[in-house]
Amino acid sequence: MSRLAYYLGTSYRRKRVDADLESVAALFTGRVLDVGGARRRGRFRPPPDVRWLVADLTPALRPDVAADVAALPFRDGAFDAIKITEVLEHVPDPAAALAECRRVVRARGHVVISAPFLERLHGDPSDYGRYTEAMWRRLLAAARLEPLTIAPQGGYFTHLAGLLRFLVLRAPAGLRHLGYGLFPALDLMARLDRSRRLASSDFAAFVGGYLIVATRKP
Repeated sequence: MSRLAYYLGTSYRRKRVDADLESVAALFTGRVLDVGGARRRGRFRPPPDVRWLVADLTPALRPDVAADVAALPFRDGAFDAIKITEVLEHVPDPAAALAECRRVVRARGHVVISAPFLERLHGDPSDYGRYTEAMWRRLLAAARLEPLTIAPQGGYFTHLAGLLRFLVLRAPAGLRHLGYGLFPALDLMARLDRSRRLASSDFAAFVGGYLIVATRKP
């Protein structure tokens, strides 16, 4: 994907997920399981010199292993890290999925999760849930995974800019091309969420999603 196509066609959500995955890429070492990663989206790619195995429920996407996250066909502690990004909202029983992730990651290994909150419903093939930080903590505790970070992604102005961007991208061709000229202003709007003043205001209650890094205790 060219830089222009990425800029115009990739949502703020996906760009944030890409950036957050890059920020934790050092955790992906040794043998890594990428759950639900057969359909490549965004720009993040596996680090070099990592044994990267993709498990996905959809055989047509040609994953390395066709498998359900709630019943992974791997031995206990088989992986040094697990990536499960933008997947758990499509899983009817995320507690069972997290328990399986804990089972197949080694002690002190990492599970890297991203999940949307203020995002539109999207079937893949189904869309089951959106969870707050409090619920993620409960789910991780039930799976006996220790959260190292649960970081909010995006915020009020990112969401507002994303809604306007979505409107432009769904407009007829002529209007859409004119609307591209608004994208730099929408980028500036989204950057308002980085303000420290907003972080301590009511605007901080609007969360686009979460980056979660958890570990399996010995």
